[in-house]
Parts: sequence; structure tokens; C-alpha cells
Amino acid sequence: MLWLKAWMETRWKAAWMLLAGALIVLVARRAATGLLAMGILLSVLVTVFLAGTGIETASTRPGESAKGGEGSKLFTLSLPVTRARIFCVRTVIGVLETGALLLLLAVAAWLLLPSRVESVDDALGSLAVIVSFSMAVYAISACLSTFCDEGWRIRLSGLAVVGIFGLSASHRLPRGLDIFRSLVSESPLLTHRTPWDAIVSACVLAVVFFAATLMIVQKRDY
Repeated sequence: MLWLKAWMETRWKAAWMLLAGALIVLVARRAATGLLAMGILLSVLVTVFLAGTGIETASTRPGESAKGGEGSKLFTLSLPVTRARIFCVRTVIGVLETGALLLLLAVAAWLLLPSRVESVDDALGSLAVIVSFSMAVYAISACLSTFCDEGWRIRLSGLAVVGIFGLSASHRLPRGLDIFRSLVSESPLLTHRTPWDAIVSACVLAVVFFAATLMIVQKRDY
């Protein structure tokens, strides 16, 4: 039931993000926008909007009132399951939706913009960088969802991404931890080399924030 409920409550977010991503891909093709910039924008948008995990619940229908959302949250908390299990189920659903959307949009970009990608290895390496970056952002946003409402979660998640980008642009991050460098100037699409150190760093960051979020969910009295 938890799996079905999580899917029903997040499917409209996934649908809206798929539509927004498709529009960005089409605009990138028509305006010859950089594939790297498009990939970063897509990953940030999809990840942040799908990362409302923890015990927060969403509407099962588009445009439903906030009162309905509150009722859904109370119903979820009344179920005979732990908050940790609810969080884990919703996190897995969100991660799967995020990964599926990013994969679909990456394939669409590859098919529509074939001249920008020289080989399958470069495409897979770039996808690995984007997915690892997205999981790190997802984990940060999930952690914020445990003590912020939806609006503040999105704002603070955006500020976190901007802050990391600022540190990257000012060269204040160690090279192996600078995921933005691997997304832009050292992308596999440009260097034809997969930056495994940055990918591992992003994955470790994601694990740390997911673990912190799970501890908060278990200990905090909602």
C-alpha cells in the first residue's frame, strides 16, 4: 500500500517534470543551446521537484486543495508503520522516478542533438555525472524536507545548488569534490574521460545526507 500511495502522490510531479524537460530539450534543439547547460538545468529541476520525501505527502490529483494534502499526510502518519519505513519507500520511489526521467530526457537529447555527442561512452559518462549530481541534490533536498515546508524546501535547495556552484566557480572546492567542474568544463562530452572521483564524491555526499535524514525522521517528534 505504501508503494502505491507514494506513486499516486508523486506521479503528477513526475508528469509535469517530464513535460518541462521535453520543452527544454526542444528549446535547446531549436536555439542551439549548450547540451551541458541543458543537462544541468534539467537535473536540478527534476531532482528538486521530486525530492519532497520524509513524511511530506502530495496530492493524488493535480490542483487539489491544501486541505486535501493535509488529510493525506494525517492518513499516512496514522498507518501502522514506522516513519523510517515511510521515508525509505518514498525515497526509493522518488529516486526511481528521478532516474527514469533523467534517462528518458538524456536519450531524447542524444537522439535530437546527435552532433553534440561523439560516442556512447561519452554519453554514458555524462549521464553518470548528471545522475550522481542529481542524487546528491536529491539527498540535500530530502533532508531539508524534514524541517521545511514545500516552498522553503524548494527555495533552500535552489540556494544550496547556487552556493555549491559559487564555491566551484571560485575554485574553493578540491578538484575531486568539484562536481560542477565535471558537469561543465571537464564533462565527459568534452574531455572524453569519466571523472570517477567526482562521481564517487557526489555519491558519498548523497549517502551522508540520506543517512542524516533517516536519523532525523527516526528521532524528531513530528
